[in-house]
Amino acid sequence: MPVAKTYLEVNPSAHVLILDAGRTVGGTWSSERLYDGLQTNNLVGMSEYSDFPMDLETFGVKPGSHVPGIALHRYLTAYAERFGIFDKIKFEAFVKSAELKEDGTWVILYERRVGEEGARKKEVLAKKLVMATGTTSEPNMPEIRGAADFGGHIFHFKEFQNRKEDMEAANNIAVLGGSKSAADAIYLNASKGKHVDWIIRGIS
Repeated sequence: MPVAKTYLEVNPSAHVLILDAGRTVGGTWSSERLYDGLQTNNLVGMSEYSDFPMDLETFGVKPGSHVPGIALHRYLTAYAERFGIFDKIKFEAFVKSAELKEDGTWVILYERRVGEEGARKKEVLAKKLVMATGTTSEPNMPEIRGAADFGGHIFHFKEFQNRKEDMEAANNIAVLGGSKSAADAIYLNASKGKHVDWIIRGIS
């Protein structure tokens, strides 16, 4: 979003289109990826843009506090609305290809999911292309031997918010990985009395 904002400040007459696979603003902090207890690693003041303060009255985050996920989502949405970016975003738009032509233009093919009608393929011609997919956009699912015969559920943390019922029904949960999201998954389940095994790949 900051790239789109800055580009429009320099080129106010430009036509800008943002293709976002998510349903809402925020990427990692989109509403569909929020879960109980999610907050930033950094304190308020370090998770905001210099030209758009995360003021206490609007977002309710006290000085010296970590920013709750829901507050950061609200902040990013407000940022997009404040700088005229929100209406330039197409949500649930999945980019399938981007081809550079000889004349220097880009042909971008993407799909949009429209209710029960399924996906609609669309094509857009652009003079410039900015790739901002982020390192947390696509889940990295390892191949686990015996997964096909496993009677339980296997899912990536990106689905955490939508798998609450599966976790509530489970008595034993294994968490694979050593990141912050793994620690969050362990804490949330262990605090509810679940038996949790934490599996971290060792380095020899």
